[in-house]
Amino acid sequence: MKPYNLIVIAVVFSTVAAPLSAQTTAPSEPWSDTIFPEDFFLDTNLEYSKHVLSLQRGVTDRAAYQLNAYGNGQLETGKIYFSGHLSFSHYNERTDTAGKFPILGRFPDQHTSGKTANESIIDNINLSLTYAPNDWVSIHLGGIYTELEFPGQDDKQLREAAITIGNLKKTPFYLSLGRKTVNFGNMQSYNPTTHSVTNHYYRTDTDDLAAEFGYLTEDWHLTFTAIDGNRQLRVADTTSNGSFGNYALSAQRNFKVSDWDVSVGAGYLNSTIYDSDAANHPGISPDTLTMRDRNGAYDMWVEAKNGKWSFMAEYTKTERAWPATGRAVEALTLQAAYDTELWGKDTRFSLAYGRGEQGYEKDSFHELEQLATGAEMWVTPNFSISAEYVYNRAFVPLIMISRASDPGVDTHTFIISGRCFSKDLYHSAIPHKNAVVESTTTAFFLRSIKKRSQEPVRGQR
Repeated sequence: MKPYNLIVIAVVFSTVAAPLSAQTTAPSEPWSDTIFPEDFFLDTNLEYSKHVLSLQRGVTDRAAYQLNAYGNGQLETGKIYFSGHLSFSHYNERTDTAGKFPILGRFPDQHTSGKTANESIIDNINLSLTYAPNDWVSIHLGGIYTELEFPGQDDKQLREAAITIGNLKKTPFYLSLGRKTVNFGNMQSYNPTTHSVTNHYYRTDTDDLAAEFGYLTEDWHLTFTAIDGNRQLRVADTTSNGSFGNYALSAQRNFKVSDWDVSVGAGYLNSTIYDSDAANHPGISPDTLTMRDRNGAYDMWVEAKNGKWSFMAEYTKTERAWPATGRAVEALTLQAAYDTELWGKDTRFSLAYGRGEQGYEKDSFHELEQLATGAEMWVTPNFSISAEYVYNRAFVPLIMISRASDPGVDTHTFIISGRCFSKDLYHSAIPHKNAVVESTTTAFFLRSIKKRSQEPVRGQR
């Protein structure tokens, strides 16, 4: 870790964590109640911050969550909401093949020699501002700092900049315009730090303008997202330039089965990066491209929750073979979580299995597998500590896949992490539970808010 980043950690932690002693001595009275008037123009909301800034929880549904936050009174119009998040981790990695560490999220210039590696690093610092001047328009800006930037990219990036038009009290239809994560798939991860295999393969982030047209009710969430052509920040790609030359579709249905809250979703992305005969990424010396052919992808997922238990499955596959490997690209994620209390603190235990397949058994890049188990305890409502064990089988980097893959690699990784979010400045009009007891699919959580606030809300992940 870069030495000057210790200062960054201290400053951000003091900003987003605030004095913990205030919570200990007077948990019902935020420390800021004695400093700022409640109608002060700047505010924070812990539950909102946990959803829109967590890279594990609210991945593809942020426009819908933002609309619901204003619709049910979680956020107020006329205020600027500041959200902050910091994640810091220590990685201990062991591999049986020197220089090959396949844990997802590592980049080509990391850990290129030896069989062991230890690294303490800032996973990310996220800061965002959300503002709604009236009941129909809201603006969201989100920036990120990370020490895990891809070669050629900046360590500080404006990842989200969007304006959303809609009022769920008046109409279920909305429009969200800007740079954003595309509403394609679910992409959430139950583990505290390690992202899922499906997220690794298919989470779609735009670099240019995207327009999300949505329909949102308690039971349904339907979207059509128009995406600019050419290569986007992640996954979306077209063979030619052009405004809105790509698109994504998404549908989600929420319902009850006995005591289970169930959400089922499906999606389609018209054109992906798996469209050429060479696997390349901006910033990496490319192989020569001799052919490109549009290759879309479809996604389906289901999540079921009952009390303390949550289960989720997601499967994504390209329409046709990836020319670089000669086979369609598949990603599967199976996850389970159990939420409880440990020593009086909200705690989540999680288990996740993932498999990616893009070749045949004879190929060195045939498939990769990941098994991760973790535990995360919320020491305070806005600060958690966690531990994870991750097993990875096969080294299959999706960049230059045919040159670097090795199916015989086995690695074991131990991760110790800390996360903190910006605290509430004032008393919240609606009581919220810690994020540890909520996964990305929050439709039924929002229904419970509705019962308390008597405000109409719409369901979404």
